[in-house]
Amino acid sequence: MEKSGGTLDVEFYTDGQLGSQTENCESLKAGTVDMTIIDTGTLANYNPAAGILDMPYLFATKEQAIEAVSGDIGMGFMDMVTETTGIHPISLQAIAFRSTLLKDKTINSLDDFKGVKVRIPENPSIEACFSALGATPVAIPSGEAYTAVQTGVTNGLEGNMEYISQMKFYEVANVYNLTEHVMTFTAFCMSDSVYQGLTAEQQVAVDEAAAEAMDFFYDLYLDIEASVKEAMSEGGVTFNEIDKAPLIAACAPALEKFVADNGLEDMYTAIQALA
Repeated sequence: MEKSGGTLDVEFYTDGQLGSQTENCESLKAGTVDMTIIDTGTLANYNPAAGILDMPYLFATKEQAIEAVSGDIGMGFMDMVTETTGIHPISLQAIAFRSTLLKDKTINSLDDFKGVKVRIPENPSIEACFSALGATPVAIPSGEAYTAVQTGVTNGLEGNMEYISQMKFYEVANVYNLTEHVMTFTAFCMSDSVYQGLTAEQQVAVDEAAAEAMDFFYDLYLDIEASVKEAMSEGGVTFNEIDKAPLIAACAPALEKFVADNGLEDMYTAIQALA
């Protein structure tokens, strides 16, 4: 690793070789894996307050989300996670809004959600969102989601465009309703015990490298979004714009309760001030 003067050597293990996100979190806590990239929603399994970034309609725009996690709010979030979990986030990345891909079903109002079964990951924030919208959220592992939609176990699923394109869900569902209900975030994390074992110079090298990688990622993701949207369109997907105001109002009580229950009023107020 150039920034460390050759004192750090990074080995990469891709495609889940070291286990699932939850398994990697456990390994970070134990110090048997040094670093990984995980969805912030996974961190809520270790500190419920970490679910704040995944709450429905917390962010109005991606720009607001990036500004929030790139400054003092993001630093406060990362410090909270480190202090309570033993997992040390180095940086936070806003990926993209999640929306709702359904088979032959266009959503134009809250009433249209009634009776709709939506595959979701095991994420309490997303479950609260679709329950508030009047749909039936069904938690199904990612590897089983394609078959669940294909066979009618669910009417569709939610997710960001990159995920939907990579997994080819557009082969089994064809209307991408732009609910934009939750922003997907990832966290580049280290085991706190490993991080604290680095020299001060090595810690600076890791922090600087992560910051540069984040800037590179945001530039790269513009091209990724364009290519996956094209792939979905070519796969026969229709993109349906929605008036989100009724959806936001329906989810507001769940968001407000979460903030109050976890004592996150200051963080919530700071995020809303960026809107």
